Amino acid sequence: MEPEVDFPSDAFLEVKKESGEVLIFRLTKKTVTIGRDPGCDIQLADPHVSRKHCQIVFRGEHFTIIDLQSLNKTVVKGKQYIQKNLMPGNQIKLGATELVFQWPTYLKWRGEHGLPEETSPENQV
Repeated sequence: MEPEVDFPSDAFLEVKKESGEVLIFRLTKKTVTIGRDPGCDIQLADPHVSRKHCQIVFRGEHFTIIDLQSLNKTVVKGKQYIQKNLMPGNQIKLGATELVFQWPTYLKWRGEHGLPEETSPENQV
């Protein structure tokens, strides 16, 4: 069994509301649920967001966004996904709400844990 990797302390989501206001939500646990439901970790007051729209899960080396069978789907970088590994700066659209995944020390964290830099499939030849 592999040893558990330290959870990154600086990953967060920038949530851009329709009003232009930007809110910051720190990712402080391994599974964060996003949706309209009051029980969600991040509650969005967007009528186009499902009650439990998606989850962001830390999987030991990276964060993954997982759609929870939402009506309007989870969109990352302009494409609908059921599941997608996130890279710093990825833009996420849930209904009319835009989010940006940020992890400022991503490269340093991976280096400290002996992990190679992850690249997106669209960047591979």
